[in-house]
Amino acid sequence: MSTQQNGKRLSSSKIQEKNKLAGETSAYSLHDKDKSGTEGKTTVRLLAKVIQSKKKLDSPILIAGFPGPGWVGSISTSYIINRLHMEQIACVESEFIVPGVIYAEGKLRHPFRLYSNEEGSVCVLVCEAPIMIQGMHSVLDTVTKWALNIKVKQVMVLDGIAAEGIPNLKRTPIIMSSDGEVADAASLIQDIEEPNDKEAQAGYDSERVIYPTTAYIGGLAGGLLSSCLSNGLASKAIFISSTRGIPDPEGAAILLESLDQITDNKSLEIDTQHLRKQGVALRAKMEKIIQSLRGQQQQPQEGGAQDEDRIRDGVMYG
Repeated sequence: MSTQQNGKRLSSSKIQEKNKLAGETSAYSLHDKDKSGTEGKTTVRLLAKVIQSKKKLDSPILIAGFPGPGWVGSISTSYIINRLHMEQIACVESEFIVPGVIYAEGKLRHPFRLYSNEEGSVCVLVCEAPIMIQGMHSVLDTVTKWALNIKVKQVMVLDGIAAEGIPNLKRTPIIMSSDGEVADAASLIQDIEEPNDKEAQAGYDSERVIYPTTAYIGGLAGGLLSSCLSNGLASKAIFISSTRGIPDPEGAAILLESLDQITDNKSLEIDTQHLRKQGVALRAKMEKIIQSLRGQQQQPQEGGAQDEDRIRDGVMYG
């Protein structure tokens, strides 16, 4: 092998080594440039207008709502954003978020967004795209650390609990918190009523009645609450029973009314009459559909029973 060929090989290997080092340097420099907060492959990237905006976040409450039973979480957060005329302040970018965009109100939007009201006292978190299970911790921990960085006072998660049939008119939300000071007055199931008659009451012992007082909360809602617990961020969960797959504006109204009662933020005193009216109209439609389906189911049965009677009579009595 000639000296010239050796020189060429050595020079090419040096070039490759230099390129490799340059690539590593550029990767680190890109990572270092983004100071908005990183965790693994996830980034909370602030919008340019927020950095230059006159608005400053003032120890806000962070309200999160995700697609779930009755879409109550998504409906609630959308209603808050519209009523408080909120502006988007940030988005969450991650390789673990399924790629896509949301087209809403005449604009293309990032599926994982953060909003703030004018006073900077309320922020809203919206996620309308699936997150890969292997990246759930990375994404939600990044959001929680961002919340700690802007000194979020408390995280409020709004969601639904799947229920069968039309929701009860007298349903009440379940409110759970992580303050650890006072036990929450949350009934995970309906309370067992004491019997009315005296004989039954004599054998009834309330202390011996055992029923489950625990529940598992999964998905984005549970993941965010878990991240809050891990990072020492105060949080509450407000859940309402709702029918899966059917929009529930009435349930969203109940969540917002409960949110107003448990917070001292005047910005959250939101009029829910519009949602209530939508809920009444939707309930009436659902009741009509159910009545119609029941009628269709009963008609063949009644007709079949009459035919069986006629055949039986004919066979038995000739």
